[in-house]
Amino acid sequence: MKHVAVLNQFALPRTQSGGTRHIDLFSRLEGWTPLIIAGHRNHYTQQVFETQDQRFRLVRVPGQQGGGVARFLGWLAYSFQAFFLTVSRRRLDLVYGSSPHLLAPLAGLAAARLRRVPFVLEIRDLWPESIVAAGKMSRGGLVFRAMSALEKLLVTSADRIVVVTPGWEDHFAQLGTPASGLTVITNGTEPGDFVVAQTRDELRLAHGISGFTAVFAGAHGPKDGLELILDAAAALPEINFILVGAGPTKEQVRARARRENLTNVDFREPVAKRDLAGLLGACDVGVHAVSPMAVFDKGMSPNKLFDYMASGLPVVSNAERGLREVIVDGDCGHVGGSDSLEVCLAKVYSATPAQRTQWGERGRVIIRERFSRHAAALQLAAVLGSSSNA
Repeated sequence: MKHVAVLNQFALPRTQSGGTRHIDLFSRLEGWTPLIIAGHRNHYTQQVFETQDQRFRLVRVPGQQGGGVARFLGWLAYSFQAFFLTVSRRRLDLVYGSSPHLLAPLAGLAAARLRRVPFVLEIRDLWPESIVAAGKMSRGGLVFRAMSALEKLLVTSADRIVVVTPGWEDHFAQLGTPASGLTVITNGTEPGDFVVAQTRDELRLAHGISGFTAVFAGAHGPKDGLELILDAAAALPEINFILVGAGPTKEQVRARARRENLTNVDFREPVAKRDLAGLLGACDVGVHAVSPMAVFDKGMSPNKLFDYMASGLPVVSNAERGLREVIVDGDCGHVGGSDSLEVCLAKVYSATPAQRTQWGERGRVIIRERFSRHAAALQLAAVLGSSSNA
């Protein structure tokens, strides 16, 4: 049995709401024992949590309220602790460092070199490009140059590189890494996790859902297109909207909904990943939305979209270009450009029940064939095996 340390400050067990990519993948690996080193705060809610999952080691990190300085101090606190935990492991055969942020994989790289084991770099978001696209950093500034230099150091030093979506090849080519040096292991989900025993009527009663209901289940941040969802809700009063999750812009959009008297919008607290299937099964369409940013056009691999599809929901999205390697318009719902949510939702609403069922079934097929966690774990096992044997 080989041992791998996984460094991701924002990794979560399935008892939490949010990203469970690493436990979903590493728990399915044969021949590897993972230790996932994560912060003890849920990145989305900022609440402290505990876990009984022995594959996790939680380290104390400060809250991220207070802007960029607070976030940076949190990254530092995590990375120093993760480094010392990794280098002190009695058995260590490989280090797997995941972004964002970039300090986590830097700590992983340093620990791997000190222990003389392979280092696999996973890129889940293009930093600093995404920060620039969000308007939080100016290109060419000192911080941008420092982060770009760190990004290049990580990319050129890694023994293997894993990315979550195709479409980023040109970006890495500019950093000196050809497409042949990248392994795409997309986000996804496991279809079996979304099988529920209750009937639809039982689920709707349990979750207090009635009428035609669109659900958004995910982070409530500046990149997540929540204002566009409210625009669609204002234009489509015949559709009920449930927004499930947490994040820095939640109170802002909730205040707007109150101000505009959007009575068809219901804000709900995050739901643990293991409990999400029941809520989705009570709804009629899953909403994936993003704020207009050019970086998204390079490619996307959104977990929330895969969860909707695995649940058999028709889906809508305003990220047609970014999702081109995932779905196209008409596959399992409707996708369009940045201002298309209202139109896409109206089309799904006006479709026949038979058409919506067909879209939902097609979504399940796409997950089984291309985006299952089981298939992704097999890819990951190949990456780790080739790295450790190199």
